[in-house]
Amino acid sequence: MPQNKRTIAKALDGYKEYIADQVESQLKKYCWSLLDNAIKSRQQAPGSHNFTGNLLNSIVVCLYREGDPVIAYFASSLVPEAIVPKMRKRSRRRVFFSKDYDGEQSAYLPTVDTNGGWGRDDAQKFFEYYRPKGNHLFDIVVAYTVEYADWVNYERGTAGIVRTMQYAEDLGRTFLQVR
Repeated sequence: MPQNKRTIAKALDGYKEYIADQVESQLKKYCWSLLDNAIKSRQQAPGSHNFTGNLLNSIVVCLYREGDPVIAYFASSLVPEAIVPKMRKRSRRRVFFSKDYDGEQSAYLPTVDTNGGWGRDDAQKFFEYYRPKGNHLFDIVVAYTVEYADWVNYERGTAGIVRTMQYAEDLGRTFLQVR
């Protein structure tokens, strides 16, 4: 009798692992779709403008399994690299671009302090160090990792975060259904 219980338990564990692997495979496709949408949501947001390209390059979608990193999809692998490091906060001195990331002549007065690094590096560090809290089989995190992402989202409404959240919810209802 104990032998039968062990055999059944082992078979169930194997089946659980098989199902988790199948779900992980689907989640990877889901994450890729989320990244694509996050990029488009930023680029197509009415009134958006990319001065350096660092906000766009800082977007990352991360997949975790039982709290451990599985894979990250980086916007920096799909969009042109930023043209200069992140701007630092200045007092009354604008940064002038003869040709900014969007190809326009522009000027900007930074209002949020940054480390002066690159958005793609922020995204890579995020995936390297961030671990989701909780006890979930899978976690998906979409992050806009530059210091001023929240400012752009709340002050300008052009980061694309809200559209990406809505897309994730809508896609999740259909994409992850068992076929």
